[in-house]
Order: sequence, then C-alpha cells, then structure tokens
Amino acid sequence: MNFSQNTFSLAKALHHINNAKIYFEDVKRDCTAQTKELFNSYVIKCDIIIKSIDHKLSARNREILKKELADSFMIEGINDKLIYLDEAQRNQVENYIDELLKKKS
Repeated sequence: MNFSQNTFSLAKALHHINNAKIYFEDVKRDCTAQTKELFNSYVIKCDIIIKSIDHKLSARNREILKKELADSFMIEGINDKLIYLDEAQRNQVENYIDELLKKKS
C-alpha cells in the first residue's frame, strides 16, 4: 500500500486515534465496571484501526509509525501552549519551525 500522496493526513489521523486511545484508557481507570467495559471497547476499536494500517506498511514505515505515535502527546503539548500566545507570537513560532526545517533539509 502506498500512502505517499496522503502521508501527512494519515499521520495526523493516527496521532488523533492514538491520543483518543490513551484518553479512553485514562477515563476507564476510575470508572464502574459497566463504564469501564464501554471505554475498553473504544480502546479496542482504536487498536483495530491502528493495527489495520500498521499491517499494510513496510517494516521501515512501521518503525517510523511506532516512533511517531510514541510522541503523540508531545505534539499535543506544544499545541496546548500555542493557545496562550497571540497571533504575532504564533507566527514567530511558525517561522522558527520553518527555519529549523530548512536547516534539516
């Protein structure tokens, strides 16, 4: 399967699914048995989606995906902090990131 055309969208979707899975796991920790069962079914559904895509990737891309999903909350943490910045500050952050990416390539 070739994801080259939609890799960015796929990566974003998988980050969101992975984050949802982690949140569902957190919610079910302090729930009653019936609610815990419901949220466990959500965790399983998230796993099914991630694994169904994972199995279609090459070994190299599987490793990249694993590494990416391990950092899901780092990206979300950065986004959480950006909310507190005004538009000019967010533009500065975006420009800084663009410069880092230019140096990388």
